[in-house]
Amino acid sequence: MAFTSQSLSKAREYADKMREKMSKIREHAEEAVGNGIQVTEVGGTAFAFGYANGRWGEDGEIKVLGIPVDLGVGFALTGVAMFGGLGKYGEHGVNVGSGALAAYAYRSGYQLGAHASEEDTQPKATKASMRGVAAPRMGAPVNVGWEGQAYAVQEVHG
Repeated sequence: MAFTSQSLSKAREYADKMREKMSKIREHAEEAVGNGIQVTEVGGTAFAFGYANGRWGEDGEIKVLGIPVDLGVGFALTGVAMFGGLGKYGEHGVNVGSGALAAYAYRSGYQLGAHASEEDTQPKATKASMRGVAAPRMGAPVNVGWEGQAYAVQEVHG
């Protein structure tokens, strides 16, 4: 009888260890799936706003009442979710709001970078002349567009 009771206690001990290990594996799997859902919500929302802005936006941007939609949705949804307005689904609201803000941030950064790149491609003498720096020798006037306005600027020949 002693042999079977020892075997049963070892079997129970082994089963308890296996339940504990499975519980830890399940916790890690749930965390990984949760992270995957978060990444999908943020990235998917950013993609959706990028597509919508490119497809239906005027100059690549959809606005309502003068406010970019992705910026407005991002602030509104994130704010509502952070203050408990979505209850147990608040994390998803923050993720979608973050995706909308990411879409706006990317577009704004791209536009600023493109504008700066355009400025960098202007001849240096033209840039200096626009700042009022005296040029040593002046050539023919050059028309330069600046925020929708044209200016006559002397090009430096140097």
